[in-house]
Amino acid sequence: MDINELIDRSEINDLLVRYSEALNRADWETWTGCFTEDAHLDYTTAGGVEGTAAEAAAWLGPTMAMFDMRIHRMANVQICFDGPDMAAVGSQYSTVMRIPAAEGKPTYIEAAGWYDDVVVRTPIGWLFNKRAERIAYART
Repeated sequence: MDINELIDRSEINDLLVRYSEALNRADWETWTGCFTEDAHLDYTTAGGVEGTAAEAAAWLGPTMAMFDMRIHRMANVQICFDGPDMAAVGSQYSTVMRIPAAEGKPTYIEAAGWYDDVVVRTPIGWLFNKRAERIAYART
């Protein structure tokens, strides 16, 4: 592994963090900016949409608005380069979200699963070109 590959791996990991933090903060402009214009996203295993980043953001925004707290984390990242400008990325995620209660205790939802991604190098850095979520479980 040479220094350029180490830099690429670091930048790809930064992309995953940027995605997670944008989701945590409901920053849909930053979140959408993690994807190429022609990216294909598939969140159907979690009850979500399949389509472009803009279509996914249009679904996520109202869906995530019910939660007053979101913590989305990714780990066990595996990166397999397919040439200098493309890589397959696999990762695991876990998330906790809170639905506030008018009275009494809030409701917490916990979920975990995997992401299967293709990332590409662009003039502005590494971006997702494909992202598919495979949910393992969700519980309240």
